[in-house]
Amino acid sequence: MNKKLGVLIIRGSGESGFDRQDKFLKRLEKEFTRRGVNSENIQYEIIDWYEPLQGQQKSVLERMQAANIKLKSILTRKLIISNIGDLINYGGKPNLPSHGYAETHKLVHKSMLSLKNILIGNAPLVILASSMGTEIINNYIWDRQQAAGPDPMGNSPFERFETLVGLFTFGSNLPIFAASHLIDSLVPITFPSPYLEPELLPKAIWENYYDKNDSMGYPIKPLNSNYANANITDIQINTGGVLTFWNLLSHFGYWKSKKLVKRIASYIQEII
Repeated sequence: MNKKLGVLIIRGSGESGFDRQDKFLKRLEKEFTRRGVNSENIQYEIIDWYEPLQGQQKSVLERMQAANIKLKSILTRKLIISNIGDLINYGGKPNLPSHGYAETHKLVHKSMLSLKNILIGNAPLVILASSMGTEIINNYIWDRQQAAGPDPMGNSPFERFETLVGLFTFGSNLPIFAASHLIDSLVPITFPSPYLEPELLPKAIWENYYDKNDSMGYPIKPLNSNYANANITDIQINTGGVLTFWNLLSHFGYWKSKKLVKRIASYIQEII
């Protein structure tokens, strides 16, 4: 059976497995049940974008170890190279050659196709993106929208994000990556697409959630006048538990937020 709505999920760097996202989806399904929403017409797809970057990082660590050089704090080094290293190795600059950038986007496209193939034609799309995943999906959409010629990753309206109706970003790293560009010249992705179905246009939203205590997550609109005038709503949210809500570790609390579960469930109920 072809389903009626796709939910694309892309998380941040340095995490192992999809435990947080799986638990988030279970809480989302429980909320649908509470609301009397039949979720059988919803298809979820989690993007696994890590192999290209982590393969390179693993190679670096193995070469250091093979050199028989005494290095302390091996676990800390692994943590740094798999978290901060992701931000560096990805590249993060549209239209510039980068192994990490190109290979990561191939995996995004693979997930887009998997989702497309189980949905009805031109089904609406909702994206949930956190942390570094917000930068990756932002660049990926930008490249599809700015393609000057034939785009092998944009062969259908769905692949070109012309059916993207809901974009939820949290713990966004966009401002961190923005510092490598001329900030005042930055332009956000076109959202919503002018090709979105007319009845969905009034319902199109881009909500960006951030915690004021999260040093890795930021509002987006203050970047420049282009973002200030874009169809984006920055929303302050409190995440994390007793030991984390007041510090950097709040960055890892978005997937546990009851407020986000209820908001996203409410929005999907409206769309579907």
